[in-house]
Amino acid sequence: MVGLVDVVIIILYFLFILVVGVISYRKVKNEQDYSLAGRSLGYPLLIGAITATAIGSGATLGIGGLAFNVGVAALWSVIAYALGLVGFAFIAGVIRRIKLWTIPEVLRERYGNTTRIICAIFLMLGLIALFGVQVAALGTVFTAIGNVYGITYSSAVLIAGVVMIAYTFAGGMFAIAYTEIIQAILLLAVLGIMLPVFVFTDTPITTVMAGVPGSMLDFMKGVPFHTLIGWFFTLLPICFIDVSLWQRASSARNEKVAVKSILVSMVLYFGYSVAIVLVGIAGFYHYPDLAKTFGTSDVVIPVIISKHLPVVAIGLSLAAILAVVMSTAASVLMVAGMTGSTDIARIFKPNMDERQGLLVARLSVLGIGVLGVSFSLLMRGIFDMMLLSFALFISGAFVPVMAALFWKKATNTGAITSMIGGMIVVVILYGLNKPFNIEPIFGALVVSSTLMYIVSVLTYKPGTTSIHLAAR
Repeated sequence: MVGLVDVVIIILYFLFILVVGVISYRKVKNEQDYSLAGRSLGYPLLIGAITATAIGSGATLGIGGLAFNVGVAALWSVIAYALGLVGFAFIAGVIRRIKLWTIPEVLRERYGNTTRIICAIFLMLGLIALFGVQVAALGTVFTAIGNVYGITYSSAVLIAGVVMIAYTFAGGMFAIAYTEIIQAILLLAVLGIMLPVFVFTDTPITTVMAGVPGSMLDFMKGVPFHTLIGWFFTLLPICFIDVSLWQRASSARNEKVAVKSILVSMVLYFGYSVAIVLVGIAGFYHYPDLAKTFGTSDVVIPVIISKHLPVVAIGLSLAAILAVVMSTAASVLMVAGMTGSTDIARIFKPNMDERQGLLVARLSVLGIGVLGVSFSLLMRGIFDMMLLSFALFISGAFVPVMAALFWKKATNTGAITSMIGGMIVVVILYGLNKPFNIEPIFGALVVSSTLMYIVSVLTYKPGTTSIHLAAR
C-alpha cells in the first residue's frame, strides 16, 4: 500500500530535479556547455551518467517483465548489451579524439550532407518514439500501484513529461550529469540491493526457484534461438551508435576517463540487471496471473514494490523508477536538442552563431518532448517497443557509421544505398511478422553490409574519398 509519506518522497524527488535544472541553467554559456558539459566530466559524474543511461526503463521494467515471461533466459539480453558496452569502450577513445558526437555529424564529415539529412530525419522520428516509451513506462508504474491518489496513467504521463522537458530544456548536460549520479546511486542501492533483499527475505530464493516451471530455469532453451539472434543483433550494436553514449564519452575529461568509466558502468549494469531478473522470476512465483490482470508483464517490478516493501521503502523504490525513466528520457531529449541544432538547423543556416544554436537546441527539446508525450498517450509496451526503435535506427546507421570510422573505401553512394536498403528490409520483415522466423534486424544488417561493400567497391576512386575518421 502506498502511503502519504511515499507520495511526499516522490514529490520531493521531482522538486529536486527541477532545482538542479534551474541551477544548471546558470552554467550553460554555449552549445558545448549544453551538450557536453564543457568536456569536463571526471569519474564520479561520468560513471553515474553512463550507468543511469544503461539502466533505463528497458533494463528495469522491460527486463523484469521479460524475466516474468521467460525466466533466467532473459539474462541473454543483459549479456548482449553488456558486451556492447565493452565493445563501445574500445571505440570511446576514437569518439573522444575526433570530437564528433552526433551520428549525422559523423556521416556528414565522411560522406556529405545527403547521408546526414537522411540519418537526422530518421533519428528524430526514432527519438519521438523512444521518449514516448520512457514516459509511457511511468504511466505503467502508476497504473500498477492503483492510480495513486487519483493520478491516472494519462495524468502521470503529463506530469512526468513536463518535468523531464523542463529540466533538460534548462540545464542540458550539466543538469543530466549532476542528477544522474544521484539517480545511479538510488537505482543500485534501492532496486539493485534493497528490493531483492526484501523479496527473498519473505520467500527464500530456493523456494521461488522450486515453485516456478522448469522452463523458466533453462538458461539455454528458455527462448527460441532466433529470438536470441534478434537480441544480440539489436542490443549489442546499438551501443556502438547510441548517441547518448557517444555524448557521454565526449563529455569526459579525457580518453582514459571515458574508457574506464564505461567498463565500470558495464559491471554495475550487469549486477543490477541480474537482481532485476531474479525479482521478475519471483513476481511470477507470487503473481502468476499478473499479466492477465494488468494486460502486460511490464508491471511486475512496481507490483512487487507495492506488495512486498514497507512504507518509505515504497516511496524510495518508486522514486528510483522515476530516476530510471527520467534518466533515459533526458538523454533522448538531449540528443534531440543537439540533432535539431547541429544536424538540421545548420543545414539551412550554416553560419548560425552559438546563441542561436543553443536556442534551436532548446526548442528541439521542447518540440520532441511534446510529440513524445502525445505519442506515449497512444501506446503501451516497453521491451519490444524499445527493440523496435533500436532496430529501425541500427538498420540504417550501424554499417555506414562503422565504415566511416574504420574503412577508407566506404563511399557516399555506398552509405546511402546501405542506409535505405537496411531500413526497407527491417520494415518489410516487421510488417510481414518475421517470416520463417527471420529476425528483422539480422536480415537488415546482412543487406546493409552487403550493399555497403558492393556499392562502395564499385564507386570507390582512390584520392576522392575521405580517409576513415579513426585515422585522425
